[in-house]
Amino acid sequence: MKRHFNTHIEGIDLDFWHSLIERHGKYTSLNRGDFICRKGEPTKIVGYVKSGYLIYTIAGVGKIGGFTFPYALFGDYPNCMHNLPAQFDIMAGKKSEVWMMDATILPELYNKDIETNVQVHKFSEAAYNSLIHRYCSLLAGSPIDRYRYLLEEHPQIEQDIPQKEIAEYLQISPTYLCRLRKERLDQ
Repeated sequence: MKRHFNTHIEGIDLDFWHSLIERHGKYTSLNRGDFICRKGEPTKIVGYVKSGYLIYTIAGVGKIGGFTFPYALFGDYPNCMHNLPAQFDIMAGKKSEVWMMDATILPELYNKDIETNVQVHKFSEAAYNSLIHRYCSLLAGSPIDRYRYLLEEHPQIEQDIPQKEIAEYLQISPTYLCRLRKERLDQ
């Protein structure tokens, strides 16, 4: 079974989260390049992607840390709950439809409702596991290993995401990615 690209949503009740966000938030259209939050600026937005995709990056560094695809949750968690400065930028990778809400109400909801409290614990654990997997992949995997794994787990990604963004996500140059793709096609 292929894993969802956004592994932080595996094992959590997405219907619960989508319903919560829709009850307390608003539906918004974003154009490519529109920011949800910027590194260093206070952020209080959490939400989920309905269509399109979002990019997690740090402007000017040329490194993409991740993507958020449809139905996955997004936000600079837990900073968004306390309106603290964001650790990274979140921006639309293409025209996207998202549900967003003010995350500063989450701590009060956690304290009032046991189901919300249970769901936040499940989400926190899944998000942590996702982060550790990405970190270990970057440290232990060679660029070619990361590329092969990405294609094995998510073969559609080359149709969904521009090559330049895939290269940034893999932490390699676009030229090197082109060479890896060519070698793969020649096999």
